[in-house]
Amino acid sequence: MSALPRNGGDVDVLRRMYLVAMAMFLITITIGILNGLNVVEFNRDQLLTHVHSGTLGWISLALITTTMWLTRSVDRRIAWALAILIPIYVAAFYSGNLPARATAGTALLVVILWVLSWAWRRAMADRSLPVLAVVLGLTTFGYGAVIGVLIQVQLATKASIFPAGADAIGAHAAAMVFSYLILAAMGLIEWRVKGTQDRPRAGLVQIGALFLGGFVLSGALLFAGDSAAQAAGGIDLLLNLVAIVLFAVRVLPAAVRTSWGAATGRRHIATSAVFVVVAMAIFMYVIYLFITKGAAEISPRVLEASDHAAFIGVITNLVLGMILLATGDQGEDAGLGGQVGFWVMNAGLLVFLYGLMTDSTSIIAIGAPAMGVGILVVLAVAAMRLRTSSLSPTEA
Repeated sequence: MSALPRNGGDVDVLRRMYLVAMAMFLITITIGILNGLNVVEFNRDQLLTHVHSGTLGWISLALITTTMWLTRSVDRRIAWALAILIPIYVAAFYSGNLPARATAGTALLVVILWVLSWAWRRAMADRSLPVLAVVLGLTTFGYGAVIGVLIQVQLATKASIFPAGADAIGAHAAAMVFSYLILAAMGLIEWRVKGTQDRPRAGLVQIGALFLGGFVLSGALLFAGDSAAQAAGGIDLLLNLVAIVLFAVRVLPAAVRTSWGAATGRRHIATSAVFVVVAMAIFMYVIYLFITKGAAEISPRVLEASDHAAFIGVITNLVLGMILLATGDQGEDAGLGGQVGFWVMNAGLLVFLYGLMTDSTSIIAIGAPAMGVGILVVLAVAAMRLRTSSLSPTEA
């Protein structure tokens, strides 16, 4: 498996990128806990800040950092550009200033397209399945970002950018979760669990199905009517089923063979693999509701459950696991803090998901803060190790 880059300066870049991502995540967690407890009534701009500080500041920045680790190719200019522009874009959402969002979003989009160009060059140099999966995920991120920024430009200028009847928000949301995050997560889990260095046929079908399903659904939401979009949902549902069955057969059994009592990065990665199946199951249920009842009949809380299963269950576990592995020179076990944080975070997430799926405000008020506190504990452990470790991970 790929070790971290040998160049000490490149390793420092990765360390700082992870720490910036963690700082952005603190915004997400704070708003999430207060909102879950119903302590503060947040307006739409503040809730969008919660979403984008999480999806861009924590998730995307951390995934791009991990991709640099995976490919052993650090671009410091990209790192600096993302570390500067993502916080500016998140602040623009908090401000509610539409021209500021459009301007910051456009600048960030240029860098995201730069990331995409860089990533495809890496995929051409490294012909492994994990790299291809991550780069396909970033490709979905790229076209999803284009849609998202165009939405902000349209809001700021009042211009009609999208075709009449287009569900641009739906297309943006569809792109930015499953055929981006889950696809990238599948690649990174395969890298750490199986160490795949070629492109096995079943793996290609798995990642190709997930990528194609998201592309078809987003395209239909943008350019087709309701009936065509529902038909595309059926195609997406079938392709997602193919992808998750192959993942469950190919990767999941190896992932869950870990020491569940030890506070290690491997345990977080194993949990991420389990939540890939959970998140995909909830998402396929959402697609089923979309096909049979239409978008208007889908509960916002079910959509929120789908998102959080991916954001926290899959990606947050995965990134925290990667960081713990990267700091393994201090002893891979994360100690009492790692134990408490892991179980509280994931138990809280399960309670939170149950509350969302059953539309129970009281259960949500228990699960959300528990999940948030657990994340904060593991985040603190990971941050301390990042600051003091030489980042020389084990190869297993």
